[in-house]
Amino acid sequence: MEAHHTLLVVDDDMDIRDALQDVLELEGYAVQLAADGLEALERLRSSEPRPQLILLDLMMPRMDGVAFREALRHERACSDIPVLVASADLDVRDTVDGMGVAGYLRKPLDLSALLSTVKRLCLPV
Repeated sequence: MEAHHTLLVVDDDMDIRDALQDVLELEGYAVQLAADGLEALERLRSSEPRPQLILLDLMMPRMDGVAFREALRHERACSDIPVLVASADLDVRDTVDGMGVAGYLRKPLDLSALLSTVKRLCLPV
């Protein structure tokens, strides 16, 4: 199946990144991976195609999800990419309030909820 949308998965847990990549690629998405916010910013600045959606963990080393989202707002070329937060934080709703994200999911992720949310948030190609 040809990939129609590109997603960027930003999570410091390699097992979660790999699992999300497998699931999303089976659904026809192209998936880029980053282990933290700094790597994600580097990837966004240097890679093509530009992702249609960023799936973002909050708790990561070097640059966490909140700091990444703030930095992303200042990246003119990609500040409009929707961000979907995935977090084990029980207070994730309070945390993402004011971050300007398109939505959030609580970990452990429910795959059907993840896939339907990703499909809804991806922009038309």
